[in-house]
Amino acid sequence: MTIPVLTLPWQLNSSAIATVAEDTAKLAAGGWPPELHIDFQPLGFVRPAGVVFLSNLISWLHSQGTKVLLKNIDLNTQALVFLDDSLFFEQHCGAKRRVAAAPRATTRPLKRIAHEDSHAWLRSDLVPWLAGRLGTTTASLHPFQNCIAELFNNIQDHTRYDIGTIFAQHFPRENRVYVTLSDMGAGIPFNVKTAFPQLSDYQAIVKATEYGFSTKPTPRNQGIGLDYLITQVVGQNQGTVTFCSGYSIVRFEPGPAGIQNQELWSTGFCPGTTVDIVLRTDTIIHVPDEPEDLEW
Repeated sequence: MTIPVLTLPWQLNSSAIATVAEDTAKLAAGGWPPELHIDFQPLGFVRPAGVVFLSNLISWLHSQGTKVLLKNIDLNTQALVFLDDSLFFEQHCGAKRRVAAAPRATTRPLKRIAHEDSHAWLRSDLVPWLAGRLGTTTASLHPFQNCIAELFNNIQDHTRYDIGTIFAQHFPRENRVYVTLSDMGAGIPFNVKTAFPQLSDYQAIVKATEYGFSTKPTPRNQGIGLDYLITQVVGQNQGTVTFCSGYSIVRFEPGPAGIQNQELWSTGFCPGTTVDIVLRTDTIIHVPDEPEDLEW
């Protein structure tokens, strides 16, 4: 029996992962195979969305009973060295490929975080790192912190795994910060279609971002969540948010008449949900930190 091979493209970003999703779906046309090889040789450039999506895909394949073998990962290319420094291979192969591999100052390395640990990690790790990179205060990043916290809340509410995979990278020359978070749940379209089965996957993702929409009756999750994320990142910061879930990839971005969305891809299966956030660093409003109360 021939073992199917998933060959990665040269560039792996939020747009290119659609190709990976489509190729994966083709390889699994007759059901998820017992073993699958992923060939890294062509890979030349990878963005945070690619790092997290690929990590989530491997974990998801394992959960389906598919053994995954990573091929050509010892090549000394910039993309593979970057993945090694991002701790991608440590997570999926059990060890780094290079002794000197270590997280770069411009990144927060790939990490799997349970919901119960997520809020503390945001306060003590991600937000202080980002404030230091941008030379701003943690108070200036509170809206962004709340956005990521809500995504972790969604993972708790809508998946049975209760764990998210996250990776962040600062691109100072672009005045951008990329933060990507994924889960191994049923996906946004599946959850929305329990209430609106007539919607396409694209329509279901858009529906999930409407103010007040929730598939859960819990008061905490009504009126906040994805709508807040879109408003803060796209409306206020003028950044972008891309959702990859089910059979659709949808990007929300600023437009002439306000926030607009477009479907980037409608074929190929994206397991769980991957959310790719791109923040502009030149539009973040500086807010001074509140002084500590030193009274006893």
